[in-house]
Amino acid sequence: MRRLLLILSLGAVSVAQADPPLTLHYQERPPYSATGPDGQVSGLVAEPAARALRAAGIAFEWARTPNQRQLALIQGEATGLHCGVGWFRNAGREALGRFSAPLYRDNPLAGLVRDGAWRDASATAAALLAAPQMRLLVKDGYSYGPRLDALIAAAAHPPLRTSVEPTQMARMLVSGRADWMLVAPEEASLLAAPQLRLLPLADEPKGQTRHLYCSRAVPEAWIARIDRALATPR
Repeated sequence: MRRLLLILSLGAVSVAQADPPLTLHYQERPPYSATGPDGQVSGLVAEPAARALRAAGIAFEWARTPNQRQLALIQGEATGLHCGVGWFRNAGREALGRFSAPLYRDNPLAGLVRDGAWRDASATAAALLAAPQMRLLVKDGYSYGPRLDALIAAAAHPPLRTSVEPTQMARMLVSGRADWMLVAPEEASLLAAPQLRLLPLADEPKGQTRHLYCSRAVPEAWIARIDRALATPR
């Protein structure tokens, strides 16, 4: 009887000490992350993230969460096990959370431009930012990488800011509320419209890497396990 009680007691301790699942936050943003008809989340960053967490032995559950709410959860809660999928890395974010190794590297960013706003076949981001007639639309709280973030911050003409998703931002260009926005070529085809065209940026030599961005409550040991899983060939 004592042995049975001991076994039951040890089993209760084991259950009590089981790690709670990590919440993996994403947005509906094809081709990076999207919910399929079967309810499964897939995409260029969603799938590597899920594979790495499974390989690392870390239980997780998906949550569709707006990006500003993701930042609040990751940067503002000391106890929540939260990670956002597909975030760009920068110093400001790194000071408030933990980043994994890269999930994916984008192609070089390009400009999505309202037709007729810019006549040339290509441009540089610096030239577009210096043109007073070219009103840039950016997503509030979003990073376009250290170099472009610095160029935007130093521009003589502040950008227009919005909290809406890229598909709605593209509609804002079509309606004439802005003249251009920065996009990854991977998602440009999903934002296509006859009134818009993709403009290569000659000063963008390579794309940014996308990562898991996690709260400080996520143990460093978990991040190390995730990084090892990401480094292992499929």
